[in-house]
Parts: sequence; structure tokens; C-alpha cells
Amino acid sequence: MTYKSIATILHEPTQDKAAFECAIAFARKAGAHLHVLCVGVDDTDPGFYYAGAQALVVQQSFEFSQGVANKLEASARERLANEDIAWDVQNVTTLPGGLDIFVSDTMRFFDLIVLPTPYQEASDRADTLIFEASVLGANRPVLMVPPAWSHDVDFTNILIAWDDGVQAMAATRAGLPLIAQARQAEITIVDPPVHSHERSDRGGRLAAYIARFGARADISILARSQPSIGHQILTRAKERGVDLIVMGAYGRSPLREAILGGATRDMLRLTDIPILMAH
Repeated sequence: MTYKSIATILHEPTQDKAAFECAIAFARKAGAHLHVLCVGVDDTDPGFYYAGAQALVVQQSFEFSQGVANKLEASARERLANEDIAWDVQNVTTLPGGLDIFVSDTMRFFDLIVLPTPYQEASDRADTLIFEASVLGANRPVLMVPPAWSHDVDFTNILIAWDDGVQAMAATRAGLPLIAQARQAEITIVDPPVHSHERSDRGGRLAAYIARFGARADISILARSQPSIGHQILTRAKERGVDLIVMGAYGRSPLREAILGGATRDMLRLTDIPILMAH
């Protein structure tokens, strides 16, 4: 089980390039093809302008967004020109309302998508739309890279955030090529329910599953002692010197997380460690 087709998405010339560089390094390490999607996002709301100016403003805004996509493409091609990996670059301009639809459709054909971490101070709305379209719409695993991440992609110490859910299982499966090569892995379970059917051997079935791929994972069960599950997982990750977290995305809907909070948003908002998520 390997990654043979990797994608990353650029949408803003000034965005942090850590995810792009990580995608290049990851493709090189995996011997995979890298697809770079350069998106110009036209944020114009045509209904805001009075009738006489509408067509002109819309055209000017679209041409500006097209120019952004062209600039991103030229920059990506220049960066990749001397790389010894297989790659291609795609250029597209879209309205925000069409961005998630396009990304959901296009990203289905890749094994892994590498993106900047959304919900952080340097992130914008497009980062969130792209992440949610990739992990929910395209249903693909996404490796989120925090700003200014400069470490290599030899993830040797991995934490698997486990809650016995469908999303956590999907993320673990997606991360198996990395987990199998890691020197250390830990299945971390925070505040498990008392009456869970796994109560006699929490995480045991997952550890046995991972072992069949040649990996050994310790199991750590933690009592809730932090303000949120996200805080607890990140504290544990830093205690162990973890360089990758694997976890499920959106056990509850993005809307419910926006209103009520949730582990996915907490983790993405707080993390300075790469996270591999799947739904």
C-alpha cells in the first residue's frame, strides 16, 4: 500500500509555501506523481453593484483572478522545473461558490492531498473551503502542514488519535504507509466511554490490525484533564516528540462543529504539528 498520486492546491501568491514544499518532498520520497492545482478565486458578488457597473466589474474581477492563477502556475512551474519527480500543473479560475464543487470532483483521483492547515491565524476562507471539499466532498485523506513547517517528511514518531469511530479508522487506513515505516507509534485514547464494547481491551483491535502491516503501536489511555480533546492530544503529542498526528475528521458535521465546537476544528486551530485526517 503506497501513495502513487499526490495533489496540492495553491490559491494565493502570498500563502505560506510549507505545504507545497512538503508535497514535493513527499512525492519524491514516495516515488509518486505530484499534481499542483493553481486556483484563482474570484470573490466578486455581482449583486452588490448597480446595474451599469456590474458587467465591467465582474469582467475586471475575473481577469484579476485569472491573473492570480497564471502567476501561481508560472511560480509552480519554475519551482518544479529542476525537480526529479513526475509532476503536472493545472490552472483554473472559479467563483467561491464553485470552488468546493470543483475541488470535490477533481481531488477524487488522488491518493493524498497536501494542504496548508486551515482555521489558523494566517488562513483564509478559501483554505477552509478547500480542506472541507477535499476531506468531505472528495473523501480523500488530507495531510495538513502548519505554517513555516521546515522539517522533512520522514515521519518517525506518529500519534494515532483513536475513538473507535469510522473517521478514525479511515484516517488510520490512509496513514498505514507512514505508520508502517515509523520508528514509534502510539494509539492515544482520551476519556473513553465507560460502557464501550472495547472497554476490556481499548485500542487492542487497532493495534492488532496495524501489526499485520509490520508496525508496532503502544496504547495510551488518558483521563480528560485539558479544556478540550484537541488540547489533550496536542499536549500528549508534544510530550512524546511526535512529528505526525493521524486522526479522523468531522465526527460531527462542520456546521455543528462551527456552532458547538469539536475536536477537528480545535486541532487544526491549535496545532503546530502536521496532521493526517480522513473522513
